[in-house]
Amino acid sequence: MLAPGRPLTLVSNVEGEDRMTTDAPAGYMFAGTGQNVFEHEPVEGPTRWLDSPQDVMAFVTSGDVSDAIVISRAGTTTFMAPALTVGVRGLITLNGGPESHLGIVSREFGIPCVMSVSFADGIQTDRGETIPADGTIVRLETDRSPMANVFVKDA
Repeated sequence: MLAPGRPLTLVSNVEGEDRMTTDAPAGYMFAGTGQNVFEHEPVEGPTRWLDSPQDVMAFVTSGDVSDAIVISRAGTTTFMAPALTVGVRGLITLNGGPESHLGIVSREFGIPCVMSVSFADGIQTDRGETIPADGTIVRLETDRSPMANVFVKDA
């Protein structure tokens, strides 16, 4: 478990990218890093894991979606498009890159998107991936490229 407010040094996998050090914003802990689709001011909101077309349809018809940051398994998950059209605040994927379907669509809709994020803490999906529990408040720091940070609000 990472200590709140402690600096963390990340080594980027992007060729030519130097090490970067980041401090978590006040009240947040570092949760992961991934590929930033496009530069945007930071956004925050409660997470929602959408793993199937049925999950997406239930989410978009639930009414209160504009504050949500949705999490998807992959950047090729085309069934996520309805969640983007209703105006979610942000998108996180566990796999994929900015050139994937969700990367392109999120950029066109102006929705911040961080792709290929690996979370160390959280709950397990049915396939064994670790993700934040639904409702966890996360912050996407998408104001620089090619990498972006994801922070989880302290409990």
